[in-house]
Amino acid sequence: MENKNFKSGYIGLIGRTNVGKSTLINKIFDRNIVITSDKAQTTRNRINCIYNTDGAQAIFVDCPGFFKPRNLLGEKLNRIIFQVLDDVDIIVAMVDFYGGIGIGDSYVFEQIKKRHVPKILILNKIDLLNAAGRHSLLETISKVKSEMDFFEEVISVSASTGENLEKLLKVLMKKLPKGPKYYPGGMITDMPVNKMIAEIIREKLSANLFDELPHSINVEVVKLQTKGAGRENDTAAGKGDALVKIECNIYVEKKSHKAMIIGKSGSMLKKVGELSRKEIEKLLQSRVFLQLWVKVEENWTRKEAYLDRFGY
Repeated sequence: MENKNFKSGYIGLIGRTNVGKSTLINKIFDRNIVITSDKAQTTRNRINCIYNTDGAQAIFVDCPGFFKPRNLLGEKLNRIIFQVLDDVDIIVAMVDFYGGIGIGDSYVFEQIKKRHVPKILILNKIDLLNAAGRHSLLETISKVKSEMDFFEEVISVSASTGENLEKLLKVLMKKLPKGPKYYPGGMITDMPVNKMIAEIIREKLSANLFDELPHSINVEVVKLQTKGAGRENDTAAGKGDALVKIECNIYVEKKSHKAMIIGKSGSMLKKVGELSRKEIEKLLQSRVFLQLWVKVEENWTRKEAYLDRFGY
């Protein structure tokens, strides 16, 4: 029987880069659904993550952080953010409270304050506050509420430790509108498996390379094939004796970047491949044979054809 009181909706996580949006998503779901990094522009796609309770389904939408575009890729990432703002039922703006609310945050507030949906402000990274900062937290929240009254709630959290996470979820569930169950109960993300694999590899690249590289790296899965256990030519996850063969191209813009990714005698590429393979095996619940190829495509971040091909 249909539950007429069932609640559902899309919750957009908005903010500058590196404020902890993806970390919060992973903490809510207690698993690594979206990739995280301390480098800007790590999140490049709109990612729907489905949180189910007995009476509600909340779809958390992780998207790129606001960032001054330096190329066509940056412009497209900003467009994704505005599309998310147009689509969601609740807007959750996040700031790095420990680092301080700055000009970039003010720009974010300007983009959302006149939107006609509930708006919640999250003050993240409170685990980094000293005793004095903790003592004045309530006073600070009261001041923020007064100065930015377009936010219905202001909640301090630590996306890293999970502090105040239950309070945040209760507020969000309360503000969800009545609606249908958009996704099956056991589903936690609508991201295709090949995109999840590519994101895992890009995360390992980002974690192990220099700051300037991750902006110009893209990973494309060109082959995903399951062999053994009666599953040859499947593209689904295998189990038992099945072996999933995966081939990926890593695109960079410069030959010097290719050399950095490969490393001396292939050491860096081997390291990234090994770290990625272990996490992909957890994802697919199967043995994995992973091959990575590094290709140079000059200025791909400025070429419409490549951006379309990569799904931006």
